[in-house]
Amino acid sequence: MTAKEVATAVGASKIEGDTDRLLTGFAGLKEAGPSDLSFFSDARYESHLYQTQAGAVLVPEGFEPRKTLPTYPTWIRVARPDHAFYSLVRKYKLRPLPDFGREPQAFVHPTAQVSPQTYIGAFAYVGENAKIADQVWIFPFAYIGPEVEIGEHSIVYPHAVLMPGTRIGKGCIIHPGAVIGADGFGFYAGVNRPYEKIPQVGRVVLEDEVEVGANTCIDRATLGETRIEEGVKLDNLIQVGHNVRIGRHTAIAAQTGIAGSSTLGAFCRIGGQVGIVDHVQVADHSSIAAQSGISRSITTPGRSWRGSPAQEVRQQLLME
Repeated sequence: MTAKEVATAVGASKIEGDTDRLLTGFAGLKEAGPSDLSFFSDARYESHLYQTQAGAVLVPEGFEPRKTLPTYPTWIRVARPDHAFYSLVRKYKLRPLPDFGREPQAFVHPTAQVSPQTYIGAFAYVGENAKIADQVWIFPFAYIGPEVEIGEHSIVYPHAVLMPGTRIGKGCIIHPGAVIGADGFGFYAGVNRPYEKIPQVGRVVLEDEVEVGANTCIDRATLGETRIEEGVKLDNLIQVGHNVRIGRHTAIAAQTGIAGSSTLGAFCRIGGQVGIVDHVQVADHSSIAAQSGISRSITTPGRSWRGSPAQEVRQQLLME
């Protein structure tokens, strides 16, 4: 695409520089070369803006540089440079999904209800009474257990495991190696041996537009449901215990562990390696810094926490 075509595609308000410059790739400001499109939307990276070798850069409409901008790049002003940039990446760089169809090595149980508008890859397994809606992609070696339901426009990547009874909403993405619906960690003191296993007979429910990262595990409920609400984003290597509930549009970074029967509110942001004990509540719009330990409930919405045991950031600053 030329810089002018990019500007038209993203609804730019202004273009400055060579409008005919040919752009063939996408890159960050530091790595970009003369044929790459880049973007600037975070003031922390403004210094990179003055040194970039990019062919064209998307910048905010009202941006006023502190220094003179380089003359080589074409500057394209747009309301949200990050949104515009990633919309183009999505359109031109994402690998297309496979065509609908069933590869011969796949196994689909005769009682499973599978839409003809699905893709089921080689060596995938779809169990008894499973229900697969329109426009679902199940990649090779995925396991879809008995009575699993998957909503339309969802993707299950290779080696993901959906244990029996799991419910997946519309537009969900399950990344490789994720395990949804394995038994929760529940035992009681036995008479003749140290531990007796508590039967885990509940299920996991993912509402619409949930994304589950690679090798993340979400345990089935002991009784009832483990529920992940609409729009939740889970990074790789997260452990979600039995009967946990995660509120809508909460985002959680890698290696966080949430113990059983805890409830996280909506629009929370949880950093990496956070530990949350069992049977606590975390209020809506809470922010928890990486490696924090949550040992008691957070009841006031919209506060930031850090440390182990976690303390409210505002109180820590006052003490300092």
